[in-house]
Amino acid sequence: MAKKTLKRIRELYYWSGYRGHVEKWCKSCDACASRKGPRKKANASLKQYGAGHVLQRCAMDIMGPLPVSSRGNRYVVVIADYFTKWTEAFAIADMEAETVARVLVEEFICRFGVPEELHTDQGRQFESELFQHMCRLLDIHKTRTTPFHPQSDGMVERFNRTLEDMLSLVVSENQKDWDALAAVPVNGLSLRGA
Repeated sequence: MAKKTLKRIRELYYWSGYRGHVEKWCKSCDACASRKGPRKKANASLKQYGAGHVLQRCAMDIMGPLPVSSRGNRYVVVIADYFTKWTEAFAIADMEAETVARVLVEEFICRFGVPEELHTDQGRQFESELFQHMCRLLDIHKTRTTPFHPQSDGMVERFNRTLEDMLSLVVSENQKDWDALAAVPVNGLSLRGA
């Protein structure tokens, strides 16, 4: 964040020692510092899954629990396309298999189409008979991450962290309205109430 702020300051102002002042100011931001802990380095290089076209490979994850919103939501379903990197986020009240499958079909598939492959973690909702049956009916090849290694689905996990950081900054005073946001202000991503 200091690099972007430094660039903006440099474009508009100049004073002796401005670089040190800006860096110190950025480091003292309590909201940012509390959300961004020390970065961990990967122990080994991760295999990158490529996709040759839209909806060839999508990832799905659930973020939460978050504070219960005024609409009764506690979780966010995140769905991302590996080819376009387009990511959708949907607020949900529970993370039962039926709820998650409904969001996938009604909110994502009905708007964008059926993904050829869907990559998830090994959460019980994704491993349930209902979810597996839905994947078979829609001819979706279901894959999953290695147990206890969320970094094997790095794209969606990274988005979760970004979304959580943004939400924590936007709703820091009233944590009951996080799902009422009309738009999340990063790359035109939207948070939709399900």
